[in-house]
Order: sequence, then C-alpha cells, then structure tokens
Amino acid sequence: MVGFDSEKNGSTRMKKEEIYQQYSAMVSSLANRMISNKETARDAAQQVWMEVLKSLDSFQKQSKLSTWIYTIAYRTIIRSSQEERQYTVEFLEEYFSGDSLENETDVEHEFWVRTQCDNCLTGILHCLDNESRMIYILRDIAGLEYNEIANITEQKESAVRQTISRTRRKLKSFLTRQCSLFNPNSPKKCKMAKHVVDINLRKEYQKIREVISISKFYLLSEKVLPDKDYWIGLLK
Repeated sequence: MVGFDSEKNGSTRMKKEEIYQQYSAMVSSLANRMISNKETARDAAQQVWMEVLKSLDSFQKQSKLSTWIYTIAYRTIIRSSQEERQYTVEFLEEYFSGDSLENETDVEHEFWVRTQCDNCLTGILHCLDNESRMIYILRDIAGLEYNEIANITEQKESAVRQTISRTRRKLKSFLTRQCSLFNPNSPKKCKMAKHVVDINLRKEYQKIREVISISKFYLLSEKVLPDKDYWIGLLK
C-alpha cells in the first residue's frame, strides 16, 4: 500500500486528514460507479488522491475546494474509464434476465448478494456513455450543483441539466422493468431476485422506495451496499 512522508507542518497534515475524511469515500464511489473493473477503479481513486496531495500546496483557492477535488477526480477517472465498454439496453436486459446466479465462492452469502447487486447497479450505468455517466454520478451520487458540474466538465449548465434529465429517464425506465430492488413488482426478474428475497434485502430498500426517485436511488444505495473506500491506508 502506498504511504506518504510525514509532514513537518502540522496544519498541512490536519488539512490532509480533513480532506480524506470528507472526500475519500465519495471519490471511491465515483471510481466504483464509473469503472466496473475493481482493480482499475481502485487505481483510479488512488491516482486522484496522489494528485490531490501533490497539488494541495499550490491550490490557489480560485474555486471551492470541492470543485478543485472533483475536477481532478473527473479528469483522472474519465481517463481511466476509456477502456470501459458501453452496453445497449437490450444487451443489459438480456443479461440481467438470465438464469439465477449462484454463489460458487467461499464468500459469506449475504455479502456476496450485496456485492453482486452493487456490481449490477454499476453495470446498469454502463448503458450510458462515459461523459453522461460521470455527469449523472456527480449530480445524483456526489450531490454537486449543476453549475459546479458545468465548471468541472467545462460545459454549459443547460447542457448538464439536459444530460441529467435524459439520463434519469433512461435509468428509471430500465430499473422499473428490470430491478427488483427499485421495483419489487418489476415484470422481469433479474438474476439476483431470488437471493435478494432470501436475505431480505428488499426490506432494507423499502425506505428508499418511499422516496423513490432515480435521483435518490443510487445515492441511498451507497449506504446499503458494501462500503468502498479505495483510499484506506493511503494516509500514513
């Protein structure tokens, strides 16, 4: 695991720890949702952290700290996601509606189910192109304002709003038909439907369904599915 030399300046050290506490999990989530290969996702998140630490002393405060960090994350993760495959909705529907998956590993069953569902949610996002996927994640998972996303992606705010609106419609349509977590009465049963019932995961999603909107679904899923913090151990 990568470590860092101790800082002579205690305030700088504290600043790094504060940044870690505030942004590490979310940057990990960005990488995880953008990149299906977990090793690549972990490497991308760690590259973001390395760049943040390397450039922290030169941060000019001409923008908000969050904008600066997410701009680094945007550029780094987009670059790392270039090899990710984009899937058609038809392909994903056929894949998720196949025969039920079985746990053929030594991993504890409930953790395996949660991990598979987490992978499925990431896979669903791959019906989007990289740019649309990242813009959606920045808005509906990271919770950034439209104007901040526009600054990060160097686009007009109106274009960002259109991308998010179009993306939400596409994801909601797919999840309503396909995902038993999003819609227990979905007409199609996904590969994990039986396992989701077995561990009562639907019950945990009941509160999410009470505020069911595609803008909340992925954000709240981050709190139900396995933790992802690819920065753990980096701050030494």
